[in-house]
Amino acid sequence: MANFYDLKHYIAHYINKGRCLVSEKGKIITFSERVYDRRGNYSEPFNHFIDRLLESGEFFHLFVEGDHYAFADLIHAEYDLEYCVQCREPIPVPVAGALGPPACYLCPDIVPAQKTS
Repeated sequence: MANFYDLKHYIAHYINKGRCLVSEKGKIITFSERVYDRRGNYSEPFNHFIDRLLESGEFFHLFVEGDHYAFADLIHAEYDLEYCVQCREPIPVPVAGALGPPACYLCPDIVPAQKTS
């Protein structure tokens, strides 16, 4: 089960890489300030950003751009946040029923190497 700390880490990771948050209605929410401070902790502006989203009541209906799991889904016991075996990025993984490597919807497009003749 993903806890709030894990979920915040997941959000911070992708916002730091330039992704935005998207609401179920398609509203795009961006954060353009620093996610981490000089010591590697969450910055004060990022903490305020998360607090404002929580206060708005919209937080659990958001998801990371490119993913399809709402934050409310990730907090439930059906998911853990693990790391993709291909891109090493944090991804939601179903706790039960996974038979193979988890599908990563957030992997950067990997272009296969072309043969040179």
